[in-house]
Amino acid sequence: MTQECQAAGLNAEQYGAEIFIHGASHHLSERIICKPDAQGHLRWHWSWGVPIGRLDDSSRLLGVDDIQDLIRSISKVVCVPLRRTGM
Repeated sequence: MTQECQAAGLNAEQYGAEIFIHGASHHLSERIICKPDAQGHLRWHWSWGVPIGRLDDSSRLLGVDDIQDLIRSISKVVCVPLRRTGM
């Protein structure tokens, strides 16, 4: 997952089962961890403990092999453009 995030242009560092990811701007970051969910399925979880879901339907959880969908969901969190004021 770390290498796939890096290939997608995200800065990712792996620490055991956790990956620390920040967007290219370095303003936003997220820590995800791979662990079993309540049903025992291995999933990636957000830092607040919720399994990562699809962008179009967050109730549909992604499996560890849903790499492209996982990267899209993670990118949505760490690549939000900063709002500029006073322009």
